Parts: sequence; C-alpha cells; structure tokens
Amino acid sequence: MSDGESGNRLSIIMVQPVPRATLRSKVVAHLFDAILRRELRPGERIVEAKLARRLGVAQSTLREALQQLEHQGLVTKHENRGTFITRLTAEDIEGIYVVRLELEPLAAFLARQKWTPDHQARLTELLQEMREASERRDFEELLKKDLAFHQFIWRSSGNRALERALNAVCPSIFAGYLMFFMSGDTYDFAEDYREHQTLLAAFERGSPEEVRKIFREMTEVFRVQDVHNLRALSAEETPAASASGTIPP
Repeated sequence: MSDGESGNRLSIIMVQPVPRATLRSKVVAHLFDAILRRELRPGERIVEAKLARRLGVAQSTLREALQQLEHQGLVTKHENRGTFITRLTAEDIEGIYVVRLELEPLAAFLARQKWTPDHQARLTELLQEMREASERRDFEELLKKDLAFHQFIWRSSGNRALERALNAVCPSIFAGYLMFFMSGDTYDFAEDYREHQTLLAAFERGSPEEVRKIFREMTEVFRVQDVHNLRALSAEETPAASASGTIPP
C-alpha cells in the first residue's frame, strides 16, 4: 500500500463516528457523577431537550442513557409528568436490601471459590484508595471507590447474570449516600473503613460459606444504617423539586 493510500485509509478510520453504545455509556457515567455531586438533586425534573443540548448529544441518546439509569433506580419516570431524579424513601431502601441481602452474599460465596492472590491484592488496593479518600474527606471519591469495591466482588463471582442483577439494583444506594449525608460532614469514615476491612479479611481467611455468612451480616448492618439515616434526614427536610434539568457539560 502506498503512502497516499495509507493516509487516506487512516483518515477514513479517524472520522468514523463513535459507536452509539459507547456514547450512551459516557452519558450514563456523566449523569451518575452529576447525581453523586448533587448537580442533579433528588426530586429534580429532567427536561430532556435542555439537558441533551447542554450535553451536546441527541435526545435519543440521552433517552437511552436515562433508561439505563432508570433500570438502576437513579431516575424515575412518572406517567404524564416526566422523568425525575429518584428521591429514595426508607421503603425504597428496604426493598433494595431485600434483593441485596440475598444476592451479594451469594456473589461473595462464588467469588471466594475462585479467589486468587491477585484478587486479594486488587481488593486491598481498592480499600486503600477508600482510606485515602477518607483521609482527604473526599466523600464523592470515597463513594466511587466503595461502589468499585463491591462491583469487583460481583464481577469476581464469574456469574454474569448475578453481576448484572446487582448492578441493576445497588448503585442507587451509593448515589443515595450523598442524598443522606450531603458533603459527608456527618459520615463516619472510620467505621466505614472498619466494616470494609472485615469484608476484605473474610476473603483472606474464610471459607466460601464463612464469606457468605460475613457478607450477610455486614449487609444487614449497612441496611440498618441506611434506613436509620434516611428516616432521620427525611424528618428534617422538606422535599423541593426543580425543573432546571441542566448540568455542566
């Protein structure tokens, strides 16, 4: 192939459009971060036309991204009213934990059967990153690493259906932590680290059944904490919805 032909071929490759699925995933990640940063707040209405223009994407792409976030419980569609950022209630949290209490211990059980020193090293690394975020009081980063910690375990189960189910149900809880604690000023960083140390130690020393038992116990601790915190804050706050539907690009 001549230099001219090679250059023309490269130009064709470089101008090919980004695959739609890739763009949708980027929009999902961007909106998820916006929810974590409270740029999109619980109860806020999403005006699709305005938000699509702000993000520089087609409304169809935004709509697909919103559908994925709806499956994760982060946005809620109301008939004849529009789409809103989910405002979790104590009942919502209880419902999510009914599923999480069954599925996450199972994922941990399966992961432990396949566990290797590389798995242990990666989970240790994620816990260290959580600790560093805690020391900086970087609540947003802590939540991202916390979710990554659990997602690594789900993925390590080797069961893709189980991983998909957990990813469909649980991320709204992690986004909800910021709804509970705002800036993280009242969050118990030290206790959070100790609880995840317990989970890490289970993989290092426990049998698959012991890991399942410990994850069940710790997930119940998380459930009680989350429900208590949400009920306490709900008693203090009056929900207020916004119709701006815009976030920074």
